[in-house]
Amino acid sequence: MKAFQIKRAISHYLPDSWMYESSKQAQLLAVDAITSALEHADESVLASIFMPNEIFHALGLRPLIAEALGDFVAGAHAEAGCLAYSEREGIPNTYCSFHRVLLGTLLSNVFEMPRFIANCSVACDANNLTFRILSKRFGTPQIYVDVPMAYDEEGCAYVADQLRELAKMAEEIYSRRLDEDLLREKVACSIRTLDLVARSLRLRAGRYVKNNMGLEMQYGLALHVLLGEPEVERMARTMVRDYLSAEPFHGVNVVWSAAAPFFCVPLQKQIDVNTDQQIVASDMCFDQVSFSGWEHDASDPYLAMAERLIKNSYNGPGQRRADRLIELCEQTDADGAIVFCHWGCKETLGVSQLLVRELERSGYPAIALDGDACDRGNFPGGQAATRMGAFLEMLHAKKDAREAEEAEGLVRELERVRVEG
Repeated sequence: MKAFQIKRAISHYLPDSWMYESSKQAQLLAVDAITSALEHADESVLASIFMPNEIFHALGLRPLIAEALGDFVAGAHAEAGCLAYSEREGIPNTYCSFHRVLLGTLLSNVFEMPRFIANCSVACDANNLTFRILSKRFGTPQIYVDVPMAYDEEGCAYVADQLRELAKMAEEIYSRRLDEDLLREKVACSIRTLDLVARSLRLRAGRYVKNNMGLEMQYGLALHVLLGEPEVERMARTMVRDYLSAEPFHGVNVVWSAAAPFFCVPLQKQIDVNTDQQIVASDMCFDQVSFSGWEHDASDPYLAMAERLIKNSYNGPGQRRADRLIELCEQTDADGAIVFCHWGCKETLGVSQLLVRELERSGYPAIALDGDACDRGNFPGGQAATRMGAFLEMLHAKKDAREAEEAEGLVRELERVRVEG
């Protein structure tokens, strides 16, 4: 806990000077969200990352999610002990390391168990087991939100009813009354925030986003754990301003899919705050946005949250994730994409080759990179760095050839104009 509190203080008072203002805000929001939830376990809710959290924030509660806890435990170099404890409890090492860290910290009583568990079927297979184990062990009340794969109004109403039931359970467990007007304000804030995030995407094309794998994870956490809070809307608005004034970027742009091993030094050297190549966007930050508008607004907050949940790019068939990655590549003028196959994430492992195939079919070179985004002991990184280095070299060669061809075409056109003129 002390390490988290120190990191929060550093993020607040001594952020890295090279970061954009929106990046500083994202870092502070992410570290404060996880630290505050652990400091106030009596006001925290154990939730899955894709769960709409506006209900909890409107009740003054603090969501705690496996991916956030795993990230920061790994950042504190403390994941090994948590993983070992979960294995002694019978959790296999083939299980998602984010969830193994969550189980290790809670089963060992390193952190206090929250009073309520709320998870949904999007999209992690570990959700269906992890939260059931914890509910049974601690006797903690749990609600599971079943999300249909395809969107229609009947399915949207079905999910909305489950979210209403979730709100009633939370009111009873925490002895609080949900202010429906405040909930509408939170959902309206979420819609505005996601619209700003969508607007920021096109602004990244040709601009230096000064990114690294850690920041991508922190943006993703802020946009999930704290979506609906005014601080996150302010972060998104600042992001738009930062990219509008960002300096030009002439290197290789890659879109990243899924979690990122932010602690892997060999990969850091290739991609973090690099003027030759950069992560221009991550699908974990754009899984909830809509580029075509919404059917429901904040006047019925439950329907609006349900629509967003069903339409999440991580929900439903793998083709939906592929389509979103292609959209990100198109809008950012990306040179290629990296699909990171996190250890134990069967959803990504199962769909990775489809994603690569569909990206390449659309003209974007792609690579599936195996690794572990939470357990540094299970990911030396050397082989992954070698493969990614070769992939980046190929993208540079393709970009250089394309630019040379475009330059030759321009010279020919100018010569034709001169002769005809």
